[in-house]
Parts: sequence; structure tokens; C-alpha cells
Amino acid sequence: MNRNVRFVLVSPQSPGNVGATARAMLNFGFQDLRIVEPACDPLAKEARKMAVGARKVLEGAEICDSLDQALQGAGAVIGASRRTGRHRWPHIPIQRLEQELGEAARSSEIAVMFGREDSGLTDLELDRCTHLVHIPTSESYPSVNLAQSVLLVAWELHRAGLPATADEGEPMASDQAREAMYGHLEEALRTIGFLKPDNTEVIMRRLRRMYGRIDMSENEVRIVRGMAHQTLWAAGKAGLIENRDDGTGEA
Repeated sequence: MNRNVRFVLVSPQSPGNVGATARAMLNFGFQDLRIVEPACDPLAKEARKMAVGARKVLEGAEICDSLDQALQGAGAVIGASRRTGRHRWPHIPIQRLEQELGEAARSSEIAVMFGREDSGLTDLELDRCTHLVHIPTSESYPSVNLAQSVLLVAWELHRAGLPATADEGEPMASDQAREAMYGHLEEALRTIGFLKPDNTEVIMRRLRRMYGRIDMSENEVRIVRGMAHQTLWAAGKAGLIENRDDGTGEA
């Protein structure tokens, strides 16, 4: 069984979809299911019925109070979404997922995130993703059921032959480390006036996209945070903010 990949359902609304997701996962050797703020009873009769022989996946699912909890420890975060936008990540066809993941597939824990049946993932949830995938479908009827999406992504990851554990090469920075870095960077850029109220969202989304291209390691995240820290220190010396420290890096 693959313990390196987790499937994350964000606020699923149908118990049947949750059960069918568990079955689809087990079909291809995945067992780590996490459900964020479910909008239904994930252990309802319909869910158990649809899970069939995969009840151990369903009953072992971790119910999470937040996305932070569900993504804890993950390096690569894959979002399944059809939503597009000028400032958003480019979508990867599902067939190219293994190629795009590259070394991250061997060295980091992977989270695959699916949104609500009626509205998908929000902008803030999509911002957490390092990769976005879409499933090519007929233009005349492009909508794919939640459990069907899980099945297709699980098949592609299974076909890629991912390792059961992440133990090769330098791992990607965790989701928590990246989020802390982006928060630190935004604080520094606001302080020096680079970010304005009318451009913060767009610029930060582009910075996420730029830094995300290199599958940052923990060490690279620390370098960026060091630059943000020094920027804030220099801003304090220049009188832009109250002096934070003596320049040694100790707050």
C-alpha cells in the first residue's frame, strides 16, 4: 500500500461520493483519506454502501477541522480543478502529472485535494496548491463526478509507480513552511510599500506561482525568509517601522 500519497476531500456534500472515493483509492493501493469540514456524515449508510470492500479506508479517514491539519507534512499539493484564470497556476493535463511532479514524487509526501461537488475549491484553497491538474473531457459535458475524479487521479498516480514512502533525494518544503514563508514575505513587501491594497492578492499569487516552479526545499524557504527578515530589519532602521532587532537576525 502507498503511504506517501493522501487524498483530501474539502467539504464533500454527498456520503455516496465519500464512500465511492474510499473504494476508488483502495482499488489503486491508497488508504490515507482526509476529509476537511465535511458537509455530510461521511460514515452514513450510503457512504458505507458505496465503499463496499473499502470500509477500512472510509472508517479510517481523518476528519480535519482545517485545511492546515489535512495538509500538514505534505510537500507537493495537487489540486484537481477546472477553474482557470490569468493569475492562476497553469493546469497540467492529468496524463502529464508524473512528469510535472518530477523529483517531488520520489522525495516528498503528496496531497491530492478535491473540492466541493457544487463549487470546487476556493481561490484561497487553490493558492495552497503546488500543481493544478485537470481531466480532459468532452466540451459538450465537461463536468466529472467527485468520486470519478478521484478514481482517474488515483489511476494515474498508481500507473506512475510512485514509491510507497518518501525517502529519496531532498524533500520539498512542507505546506506549513511555504505558508509561513509567504506570510513573512508579504509582511516585508507591505512594509516597504511594494504591496498596495489594490495589488496584494494578484502579486502574491504570482509570487506563489514563481516560487512554486522550483519545488522549494526547506533550506530555500529559509533563505527567502532570511531576506524577508533582513528587509524588515532594514525598514526599521530607515524609520519605516519600529526597529525590530540589532541586525544579527535575532528578533
